[in-house]
Amino acid sequence: MQVVSDLTNLKYLYDKVSLGKIINRNLKELIKNPEFCFDDEINNMNNIRNSILTEQYKGLNMNLLNLYKEYLFYFETFKRKKLLKDKKKIYTNDIFEKNKKLEYELEEENIIILYNIGYITSYMVKEKKSLNDIKLLNKISTEAIEIFNYMFQHMNELKLQELNDINCISCYIFLCITLGYHENMFYNTAMMKKYKRKLLAKLSFNIYTYFNEALCCLQGDMLPIFKQSDNFTIARNNLQYIRNPNSYLYNFVQVNKQIFISISNYHYSLKYVQLSDMEELKVTKYEEDKIGEILCRLNFSLINVNRGIELCKKYNINVNFLSLKEKIMKLLDFFEYENKNIYFEVVPDYDNLESIKGTQVTFMKNIEICDIYIKKNISNNLKLLFNEKAKYIYDSYNNQALPLYEYYNKHFLNLKDQYELLNISHRKDILLLLNNSILNIFSKKKQIYNPIHYDNHLTFLSSVENNLKDILIEADNYLTIEHNNHLEFQKIYLNVTINQESVNSYNNFLFHLNSFKTLLHELSQNIITFKTYLEKNHEKLKICEMDVTNFFEHIINQLNISSNIHIDNLDEDYNHYKNLLSEENDQDLSSVNSTSDIEPISSVMSLNYSDFHNFLKTKKLLFAIHKWENNQYLFHYNTLSKYINLHLEERLYFVLTSLYFSMNIQLTNFSNDLTFIRNGLHDQFLNSITEEKDSERLNVLLEKQKELLNAKKIKLEERITLFEKDLNQFYNYYHEYNKLESFKTIEDFSAFMNELTEICSSLNTTYKKHEYTLKNAMLFKDDINRYIYMRESERSQIRIQQIPNNYSRNIQNSTERYY
Repeated sequence: MQVVSDLTNLKYLYDKVSLGKIINRNLKELIKNPEFCFDDEINNMNNIRNSILTEQYKGLNMNLLNLYKEYLFYFETFKRKKLLKDKKKIYTNDIFEKNKKLEYELEEENIIILYNIGYITSYMVKEKKSLNDIKLLNKISTEAIEIFNYMFQHMNELKLQELNDINCISCYIFLCITLGYHENMFYNTAMMKKYKRKLLAKLSFNIYTYFNEALCCLQGDMLPIFKQSDNFTIARNNLQYIRNPNSYLYNFVQVNKQIFISISNYHYSLKYVQLSDMEELKVTKYEEDKIGEILCRLNFSLINVNRGIELCKKYNINVNFLSLKEKIMKLLDFFEYENKNIYFEVVPDYDNLESIKGTQVTFMKNIEICDIYIKKNISNNLKLLFNEKAKYIYDSYNNQALPLYEYYNKHFLNLKDQYELLNISHRKDILLLLNNSILNIFSKKKQIYNPIHYDNHLTFLSSVENNLKDILIEADNYLTIEHNNHLEFQKIYLNVTINQESVNSYNNFLFHLNSFKTLLHELSQNIITFKTYLEKNHEKLKICEMDVTNFFEHIINQLNISSNIHIDNLDEDYNHYKNLLSEENDQDLSSVNSTSDIEPISSVMSLNYSDFHNFLKTKKLLFAIHKWENNQYLFHYNTLSKYINLHLEERLYFVLTSLYFSMNIQLTNFSNDLTFIRNGLHDQFLNSITEEKDSERLNVLLEKQKELLNAKKIKLEERITLFEKDLNQFYNYYHEYNKLESFKTIEDFSAFMNELTEICSSLNTTYKKHEYTLKNAMLFKDDINRYIYMRESERSQIRIQQIPNNYSRNIQNSTERYY
């Protein structure tokens, strides 16, 4: 099927125009104030028009379309102020006869621009068809419909001037062709999804209706939709070229009318028939009492198909009817045979059959010019030109609106900063974390806990303690006896000189004896400490004896007992968002009357399943968690799965992501509200007062605007309160979520392992320290024995010499020990 851009021509701008001179001349005539100067706007408009003069010869593209839309904005602005009046005629081409030139005045150039915007938009629909993006195609096609509808409605109501080739009739024909193409996209989607025949018949009948109305216009029939008979007559006379039955456009419309009434009756007849094979058209069942109607509709379809084929051949129109004709003839053969041999039903006249009725699928929105052009920045002086009263009212409004915008914009930026600090990009895999934590602590336990090693060390140290105690008692006794013997000897042999070497040796023995006693005391304390630790931690040491399976079970049981995650509103919030963001809660895409398959996607997200999951993809948030049931490395899955916080993690993370998504929407809506206050509400008010000069009416508009502003203020306060509430809730849940990777039982057991390591390290140090203590003590004891023997020998020799008691000597207090 063809679009408007296939059937007509672009309307070119041929002449350069001195926009500055024209606008400034009109401005001087209307106002004497030299302060009013719009050089920036004039230069921008002039530059855009010059760009169009160059770009229009490069082919149809988005750049040219945007230039038209930008130019239209400046044109409408200056035209509204009556600054584009110029009597000089300029030229363009006829849209139906490319080489035919037409005159127009500058003030009429907006009609050319509007047509060109609709023309290029219709071209884009066909250009983008290969992308198979039905939603994008629907969006562009809807824009084309709205533009041609705008032009027709405004010309029909005498709100928009008409040209010879672009008038209310031609615009209505363009609208019908565009609607037919748009409806055909929906029909193709319905065919692809194998919708019911009754719906297919209605959709194709819709398309037939559009082309039928277009043909009526080409034939000169005034439809009820046209309001001005005089204008209709003038427009009809100006379109003689395309109203000629030999013209391509006329026959294109006629062919499409016939093909779609044929398709509609074909589908309508098949609503009574059940086919086993859609391609081969094998009839398995049909309603016998409807065979007459079936034959009538199929015959009517065949007649129209044959007419269409003849027209295509005659006027070289590229439409393929052969497949449809073959299907109709195959079904006709079958039912004619059935009727002649079985039923003998009389085939009724087509006019006596029930009329096929269409169904409304395309909703045409009545748009304004501001929905078509691309708005550019212009001075308020230009907007409020020639209206001092409106300017005063505008300034009064701005004194309230600007401070309010600044105040809430600061709030918005603050909330946005807080939102950007949130981070939920890393989802906790509790099962894997717990598994690794338990395996790590079990591995640590195996390295540290060695009871045989401890027992051997402890047995050895206990033996050292007991033997050392005996040795030191003996050594102490020997030294005491020696000391006493020496005292007795001194009483008898007062004249014997002191042997200083012996005194030093004795003191040295006493020093070492005390050192050994200190070692014994430390050893005893270490043994007591270790034994006390073993007794105190008997239960934990029993855990150390467990194999890996029992160890896993023990840890999981203890974790379940000591879980410290407590959230009061989690179930309520989880169920709320689960229902809100469920797939079932989305719109029913398979609804027959729904146009969701070809509706444009809204740029503003809402709390629904589709937007939520698109948001997760955009933010690269991983919501799915690994399924570990069959993982060959996760041997203890059945035990781990008993951990009560596993399911809690899923619920917590879902609520966190839902809150994160909800706050994102809230910020978007907050931003949109601020934008609306700064732009939409502002422009809305400005447009309402621009042409108003009645003081009373202006004051009423101001009060209404203040009410709207106040309503927005209340809405913004509500948004701040809701966002802060959700933010606090998010942090509460996030705090609890972080606790999930903190396994207190494992931490406590790890702390015990660290204590055990220190104790065992101390025991090992003590063992190494006392490895040779007993041997050294025995050597010490032997040294004492030799020393005593030597001293006894010396005393024996003195006794033999029998030295007199009054022998001269130098002696200190005899009660002191000298050796």
